[in-house]
Amino acid sequence: MWTFNGTQITVVDLKETDEENVVKLQPIDAGTVYQYFGYTNDVYSLQCFIVGSGDANTLKALAKTGVAYDLSFGGASLGTFYLDKITVQWLTSYSQNFRTDKPATDLVFKAALDLSKA
Repeated sequence: MWTFNGTQITVVDLKETDEENVVKLQPIDAGTVYQYFGYTNDVYSLQCFIVGSGDANTLKALAKTGVAYDLSFGGASLGTFYLDKITVQWLTSYSQNFRTDKPATDLVFKAALDLSKA
């Protein structure tokens, strides 16, 4: 079971991106100059399902706090992450079975979370 700040999510896809900040300057009468500024934080893109509008709204609110939150899988913390961006799409469903602790008629949302390592 995955959780982000205690809110349960069902992760179906995880992508990790690493990059560095390098600026390229090309003067008119000289060779190319590269300036290295370091690494950006690791970015993790999670595709997941969220059950219930309350949980979806809770996660959306975390994108506006500027605070890092815990991402856990199976009860073990994977670290603290900032929620840089969240995109939520309501799925037409008549019965959900992702979460047995919620009513079968609860809304199901497909979400994309962009997290950066704190």
